[in-house]
Amino acid sequence: MNEPTESYHVCENLRRLRTERGLSIRALSRGVGISHFTLAAYERQKIVPSLENGFKLAEFFDVPIEYLVKGELVNTDFHDGKLLELFRTIDSMEGSDRAVVKRYLEKFIRNRNGWRELREEAE
Repeated sequence: MNEPTESYHVCENLRRLRTERGLSIRALSRGVGISHFTLAAYERQKIVPSLENGFKLAEFFDVPIEYLVKGELVNTDFHDGKLLELFRTIDSMEGSDRAVVKRYLEKFIRNRNGWRELREEAE
């Protein structure tokens, strides 16, 4: 038996994400701005999503694009074990809580970089 192709993984992972959230293909279509005919073709493995549509789907489902292809989260090496533990905890939170943490981190980084730039300009 042949190994499943990447498009097979995409169709299975897309179907799983959609059904886990209780969405019809038409509801997903409205949410991501991709025609329901195209989404149905993805799920039937007739065509593979373009990179642009892959990003739309990943963003909609709040998963890395690699998850659509591989069906698993990409393992990332962290040098700081506590940081890895915190990110895993955050990743398991509900979407609204994760969004708050993301906004906080983004704001923290922007402010930190802004202070650094200001200090460098002053020196």
